Amino acid sequence: MRLHQANTAFDCNNLLGEGCNWNALDNTLWWTDIEAKSVFRWDDHRKVAAVRQLPDRAAFVFPRLRGGFVLGFPKLVVISDPTFTNFTRVAEIEPHLSQTRVNDAVIDPYGGVVVGTYNQESRDPVGGVYRIAPSGEVVTLFSGVAAANGLEFSPDGEIMYFTDTAEGTIRRFAVALHLSGITEIEPLAGPNIVPGSPDGATVDNEGGYWSARLRGGCVVRIDGDGHVTDRVDMPAMAPTCLALGGQDLKTLFITSRRVRQSSDELLRFPESGNLFRVEVDHAGRPPFGCRI
Repeated sequence: MRLHQANTAFDCNNLLGEGCNWNALDNTLWWTDIEAKSVFRWDDHRKVAAVRQLPDRAAFVFPRLRGGFVLGFPKLVVISDPTFTNFTRVAEIEPHLSQTRVNDAVIDPYGGVVVGTYNQESRDPVGGVYRIAPSGEVVTLFSGVAAANGLEFSPDGEIMYFTDTAEGTIRRFAVALHLSGITEIEPLAGPNIVPGSPDGATVDNEGGYWSARLRGGCVVRIDGDGHVTDRVDMPAMAPTCLALGGQDLKTLFITSRRVRQSSDELLRFPESGNLFRVEVDHAGRPPFGCRI
């Protein structure tokens, strides 16, 4: 197993950093702080950040190929202008469930967005996973979800990954052409493959699945056979989301959180909530473009 050590890239002290993704259009990293109602942009070349306030909590922010952004507010997926001041509704998610909010999401190979929900009140699996097509059409992929995370696609777009953090198995689905359907296949890994619970994820160009291990203080890479090939140790116990970016797509960026961490833990890990980075041996797959 290859061992790595992540270090702070940006001292942002996020309450709940999430939804990080590498934008190939301008070679920058985007993510949100859900609880602070803010969106962040990191220019890795100049080592500078920009922050914008939002009218509500946002779990993800994806740059659009046509300009502007797609954001996931608690009950709405919206299109934003480039300044995050004007918002247009695309889809309403689970309006009948007061206890859930939009959580993890990923751009799919056809330019849509797959998004899952999170039960804020309990671990009851009342939520689901949905696909929003570029046209705005919403299709339910499956239900029975408590804390949707780990959504990603293989480099060829033929496999979709998903994990429910409350349960811990990293599941796999065979994807039909144009995402007309999905079929569950054998899981990639069980809940106890490494310490912590699986949270956000990214996939490299060789098909390796990188999993942030919430409360485990690490990130691991799992190959297609379910073997752990790499481990990244963190100066924080709660990594949340991942993206491979940088000039050669070999920089692993990692967001983290400060909420729901004990005071003792924050004293031991004062960098909790920061954006971290580490150079790895596997390049990320080229990002899919959002066509919504």
